Amino acid sequence: MIKKFNKYLSYRNNSLYLDETSFESIKKKYSTPLYCYSLSEIHNNFVELKKSFKKIKPMICYAVKANNHNQILSLLSKSGCGADVVSKGELKKSIDNGITPDKIVFSGVGKTKDEIKYALNKKIKQLNVESEEELEEIVEIAKVEKKKENICIRVNPDVDPRTHHKISTGRSEDKFGIPNSRVIKLFEKYKNNDYLKIVGLSIHIGSQIKNMRPFEIAFKKIKKQIISLRELGFEITVLDLGGGIGIRYLENDRIINIKEYCLLVEKLFSNMKLEIIIEPGRSLVGSSGILLSSVIRKKSGEKKDFIIIDAGMNNLIRPAMYNAKHEILPVKRKNLKKKKYDFVGPICESADIFSKQNISQALKKDDLIAICSVGAYGACMSSNYNLRGDIKEIFIKKNEIIDE
Repeated sequence: MIKKFNKYLSYRNNSLYLDETSFESIKKKYSTPLYCYSLSEIHNNFVELKKSFKKIKPMICYAVKANNHNQILSLLSKSGCGADVVSKGELKKSIDNGITPDKIVFSGVGKTKDEIKYALNKKIKQLNVESEEELEEIVEIAKVEKKKENICIRVNPDVDPRTHHKISTGRSEDKFGIPNSRVIKLFEKYKNNDYLKIVGLSIHIGSQIKNMRPFEIAFKKIKKQIISLRELGFEITVLDLGGGIGIRYLENDRIINIKEYCLLVEKLFSNMKLEIIIEPGRSLVGSSGILLSSVIRKKSGEKKDFIIIDAGMNNLIRPAMYNAKHEILPVKRKNLKKKKYDFVGPICESADIFSKQNISQALKKDDLIAICSVGAYGACMSSNYNLRGDIKEIFIKKNEIIDE
């Protein structure tokens, strides 16, 4: 069952292991709460995605916002992966970890003048532009810098990705992208510009998408747009399809089959003479991460029992922010009577809840629990709220622990 969350997560003699390392042995060396990642799981996810494409070889650009740790960027860089960045900091960190600028795309609605200038001078692959105002500013900066930049227009296809409303990015009311109706005008306006070249289109409709239908609708819309632009004489050579593939957070979650996703991309675009870019983030690193936490105490209420753990919403904010649910496992599996608990953290906020009425084996003070599938949007969104300190991250490869 638990290998659904991470291929390298398993019980051995009723003790939970990540790869060849037991969490009990980890706790002897490190305090909790603690982020633990399987490097083997990340590498396996990347290889599986890459091999699932048969007819095309897309440029895979890891969405750095999912987890920006040096170990992850370095591993993916060595595997041949590029980067999708949304800030100067992410761009610089990607380059510092070996990702070459010609494999970096820069997305985001709020690129500053300094960030655009930095990207131009680093000669990155392209800027994914989200407004006409941004295009105008790029021209002004490129003129001063005496550069010419490749641009993809990020289209807002007005597609509901059927995910949480706070991580939907391709609906007409969302802040991202340019409406389809305005795209042709921009191609006409900047057709012969000396400082930028519009080479293609970009889309990204949302995150944690678990159904193929939104991708199919969005991809067909963008294909139609490309055909229309080419019929008008515009050269379209690049299509950035973004990311958004969901992962399993609970045992019964139904998620997209990676091979089916790749087959859809190839069915629609393999004969269009396009360079395809994809921007996976969560689907590469999400399953790799485990948040190890200790039980502070069990608290009995009037109508329910609480398990108070030392991890809080400052360490993992997804449950508080998105009402996200993560599987919670005991590190030491015992044949004990099942109980219903609310798993809560120590933060002075009512939202600091990880799971309500979770069925678990009976737990007591100092027991260890593992919160699964926290490799994406976990540590990178953590804070020092309540001054509880920054959380540590370690990486596991077989029986080796890397904590740099």
